[in-house]
Amino acid sequence: MKKIYLLALLCLGFIQLKAQQGVVFKIKYLPNRSYQSNISVDMKVNATVTGDQQILDKLKEEGITQPVNADLVIALGGIMKTGPLAADNSIPMNMDYKISNISVTANGKQLPIPPKATEKDIRMVGHINKDLQIKLDSADGKAVADTAQQKMQQMMNMLQKQIQFPDKPLKPGDSFTQGAPMNIPIGKDGNNVKVDAGVTYKLVRIADGKAYFDLTPNFSLNVQVKNFSVDMSGTGTGKMIYSIKDSFPLSKEGNIMMKIKVTSPKINLDGTAAVSSKYDVTIN
Repeated sequence: MKKIYLLALLCLGFIQLKAQQGVVFKIKYLPNRSYQSNISVDMKVNATVTGDQQILDKLKEEGITQPVNADLVIALGGIMKTGPLAADNSIPMNMDYKISNISVTANGKQLPIPPKATEKDIRMVGHINKDLQIKLDSADGKAVADTAQQKMQQMMNMLQKQIQFPDKPLKPGDSFTQGAPMNIPIGKDGNNVKVDAGVTYKLVRIADGKAYFDLTPNFSLNVQVKNFSVDMSGTGTGKMIYSIKDSFPLSKEGNIMMKIKVTSPKINLDGTAAVSSKYDVTIN
């Protein structure tokens, strides 16, 4: 029994020493693993709508009066399975994701959502190259065309760039800021969604093989399509738990307050939004 206590004390001392010296963090997918994940987003909007009186009257007939209080809930889940490490150090992977819930209410009134929105699975096949980047090869069993593949690849690259740790050890109390402006093409007319999403990560503590971070996100978005524009910006707080042995975040949650402005020839919107998001993953 004394040997067990001694071993436990030695392990505790080792963990505390590593925490003091710092840990090099990196997010990567490992071979022969399954990553079961769930994501949920809840956006509560309070806004004033102005513009075409006929549209405003139609909204009023539907029970949507000023100011408009809307609630958007989206939930999706899925699994990524990785295969064995190949000779070129790439890892094959299969992804299967599905939107499990979409709900939109305005002033307490439930708005209709097409049933097909939650019926279709999104299946993709690809590989993770030696630089730990996801490359897509096919979607829904079909080879991905060049234009579609480029757009899907840009989305995957954006998701992967959400967290890039510094190439140096971090210890409790250390922080870093990560983020960069991005342009996401939409439509066929060369229109772009401009996104500038940055997050400051502060390592709070290391315990039981996990690292705990406090997050401070900053976000801005701009969409310009002909006479239609959307501007959003805000900041907030969040937390993340990272598994050291899996080199992957196990959970992430955040809350952000945003200002929203939409302008168009027919209708305009000016308001605020409270956005909460949750992400968790189980690795086997």
